[in-house]
Amino acid sequence: MKKCTIGLFSKIITFLVFVVFFIPLTGIAFYFVFIYPQTHHEERLIFLAGLIMCVDLLGYAIYRVFYLGLVWTEYDMENVVFHYSRKEEYRFRWEEIPGSRVQVERAGGGYVFCIQENGRQRKIPLTRLSKGYKDFEKTMELTGVLHRIGVKTQEEFKRDAERVFGQYQKYRETHPGSTPPKPEGDCMICPDCQGKGLHLKKLPLLKVDVGKVCKTCGGSGYLPK
Repeated sequence: MKKCTIGLFSKIITFLVFVVFFIPLTGIAFYFVFIYPQTHHEERLIFLAGLIMCVDLLGYAIYRVFYLGLVWTEYDMENVVFHYSRKEEYRFRWEEIPGSRVQVERAGGGYVFCIQENGRQRKIPLTRLSKGYKDFEKTMELTGVLHRIGVKTQEEFKRDAERVFGQYQKYRETHPGSTPPKPEGDCMICPDCQGKGLHLKKLPLLKVDVGKVCKTCGGSGYLPK
């Protein structure tokens, strides 16, 4: 089976956070609690609480990484296995996603799988930084998961963009020199935009007209006499 795991960049960032922040903070708290002689009793209690918190965080990080292991996913074209730890895994068929036991939602640059099993909730995040993410997302597309959760594939997005662009081109061909309707009252055509309300400029590369609202008439195309 193929794998999708936490990427190297995410591991490096997490490692640097602990090395640069938590480990020095733990050392500082330890120094003021046990070594620095001028620490007052109240200050010593505060640093002791901080030391306990830092030690707990470091202990959990070591326990999670070296004993339980980081989350990862195994999959093929029929099944997907979410590994929350080395001892805890959840297996599903692709057609079961989403379902009563597992939900998936788009989050930032990836997906979060929310698993409900035996009264417990587990969240498995997969982002663009995950190793093997592109192939995993392609498998989600081929198995219909993206369609079921309402995420457009690249082909669908491209097709919709081409349809909208075609409608825009058709409108420009039908109304090449269209001007806004003349407002009520005694007025004249704006001399700057010639009644269009816009200053247009053609972009040959894109074959479209772009522009900005005329400041003289405010986009109405007309000025009072």
